[in-house]
Amino acid sequence: MHTLTAIRDRKKVQASKPVGYTLIELVVGMASSTLLVSGLASTLYISSQAMNLDDRPARQSSIASEVLGTMMADLRHAKSFSENTSTAVTFIVPDRNGDTKPETIRYAWSGTAGDPLTYRFNSGKVLPVAYNVQRFNFTSMTRVLLADTSPPDVVTPPVYAEMTEQKLGANVRSLALNVPAGTSVGDLLIAVVATDGDNTASLLAAAGWNMIDIGDQSGRVTMGVWWKNAAVAEPLNYTFTWSNWEQSYGWMMRFTGHDASNPINANATSVGDSPNPISPAVVSSVDKTLILRIGGFDRDDVNIDNAGLTGHTTITADYSSNTSSSISGGAGFLEQDLAGNSGTENFVLGSSQNYRTLTIAIAPNPTP
Repeated sequence: MHTLTAIRDRKKVQASKPVGYTLIELVVGMASSTLLVSGLASTLYISSQAMNLDDRPARQSSIASEVLGTMMADLRHAKSFSENTSTAVTFIVPDRNGDTKPETIRYAWSGTAGDPLTYRFNSGKVLPVAYNVQRFNFTSMTRVLLADTSPPDVVTPPVYAEMTEQKLGANVRSLALNVPAGTSVGDLLIAVVATDGDNTASLLAAAGWNMIDIGDQSGRVTMGVWWKNAAVAEPLNYTFTWSNWEQSYGWMMRFTGHDASNPINANATSVGDSPNPISPAVVSSVDKTLILRIGGFDRDDVNIDNAGLTGHTTITADYSSNTSSSISGGAGFLEQDLAGNSGTENFVLGSSQNYRTLTIAIAPNPTP
């Protein structure tokens, strides 16, 4: 912000003792901790370096007004308040750093004359924004602003968070997938298990999982996909089983910001034999879906960590081993703003292989 940058860059002026000044008391009324106040967003960027203030009363009064203006701009964008005392206020504002999560801002003064007014953004450092404060009071309210009449928070697409994987290069009949470390109650978990050969009739998930799709292609590759909302106490891992002795590659993905009651808005499968396996189109019925594309492929012809999906973010691309009995898999996603047809996309392999793919439209939380 130009104001605070100017303060920081200002030439030091030597003085025996800074002259105190009084911050103009806030006139922003906060009728309740959930009051939404109207106004445009203002982004506050505070340098981590200490500021050098001019000791002239006129200049200090100007600085006080500038700091007050910045504070009021932040408060006008407040969505809710978790702290509101005579000397401190903590409130939530919409996302400012691009991580889709709201931000927490705190202004505070110790209550001791001469101490600074401080600012904190999320869990960052506590930074002074004005020194030698003589009086500051958040509770002297003289005017109440009208509540925000704008629409509710904008719905945003679900967010991919993390994944775990397991590669079994030996012939086995089960695979244990670890639950992602950051999993919290209500998170969406999607598990994928790909095996060599035909295990469609016998591939089973652990209790508590909901099947999205399971099937094989030409007896060369079998893929099963399941989902669940994370419970209060999740185990370390879940075991998936099948009857034939086969190599396997599996992974578990964690998502947030989904519709907890109906996360799988649409899905479609495709099978074939190609160096560019088709991920089919799905037709979503709601806006702001996350399009997730998943594939299971015979052999080891994937490009590690590059699923080849144009315009998508790769989640994984890997294989069980470099042997003739290996199996591989891949996944990637993109956000789709409007409901409707997602279109098709292609995975990329090193050579033509049998495949089974699945495309899913994950619905967003309708009430963020």
